[in-house]
Amino acid sequence: MVIDRESIERDLREYLDSDVRFILDVGGYILNGGGKRLRPILVLKFAKAVGGYIPENTYPIAYAMEYLHTASLLHDDVVDGSQTRRGRPTANIVFGNPTCVLTGDYMYSLALYLFSIYGDIDMIRNVSNSVKKMAEGQLLELKRIGDINTSMEDYFKIIEGKTAVLFGSCCYVGTGTVSKIQDLKDRAYKFGLNMGLAFQIVDDVLDYTADPGKLGKTVLNDLREGKMTYPLISILSNLNQEERDFISKLLKDVDPVEEELLKARDIVVKHGGIENSIRKAKHLVNIAIENLRDLPETVEKRELIEMATFIVEREF
Repeated sequence: MVIDRESIERDLREYLDSDVRFILDVGGYILNGGGKRLRPILVLKFAKAVGGYIPENTYPIAYAMEYLHTASLLHDDVVDGSQTRRGRPTANIVFGNPTCVLTGDYMYSLALYLFSIYGDIDMIRNVSNSVKKMAEGQLLELKRIGDINTSMEDYFKIIEGKTAVLFGSCCYVGTGTVSKIQDLKDRAYKFGLNMGLAFQIVDDVLDYTADPGKLGKTVLNDLREGKMTYPLISILSNLNQEERDFISKLLKDVDPVEEELLKARDIVVKHGGIENSIRKAKHLVNIAIENLRDLPETVEKRELIEMATFIVEREF
């Protein structure tokens, strides 16, 4: 078998097996919403890059990682009260919050079931730790809502949990399907972790700068929801008192007006928050790529480098 996007889409639905029709409806709805499928692709590419082939058991493990991601999206949209994702109404708007929470629970359980059959205890330990950190990241983000004093340290704890650790685990388990060498698995994890950190920082930039049509959702959502992200945190020390007071008040506002959101965006842009963020994301991508140095020069290695580089260049 090869790394084929069409096959991934088909198999994601095939493994989503349940006797409860509603689970298939909700799961199918969010999977049909598209997505880059970066996580299963990372699993498969690392197996091929490290071992030169993709064992059969790698495929269900790759799909399990996408189910974990999908479950987190279902829960996040409920927590955030999101209205749209990728240009469509979110599943919680279509099916209701209780159904989405329980479907997310089902997907978490399905992922762990697949790992119990096709993985090993080392993979389960790594992924379970990542799921724990995902929950910790989301809880810390909730605690910091509306807090202008959110530190850069807290920010990185949040994005490590909500995004980066799952990228890391994808690379780790993909490597683990073809190699038991711990150093290889650890380097793969570091690649994914730093790629994931860069991915989230660029996501935070796009919330300020993207075309809503390309992004598939409204922009300035982080400010609207009172979230402190890299573009804003990086310029806090440059703000005068009037600007700081304005931003602080905006973050606490449960229903900010568009004019104030645009003013806050202009402040971030004026003080270089976008440039700071892109520079940091590029630095993290370079750290990620450095962890590939001992892999053989293959098509898959080049593609992994291209994936990491694309993180900073993307517009959606």
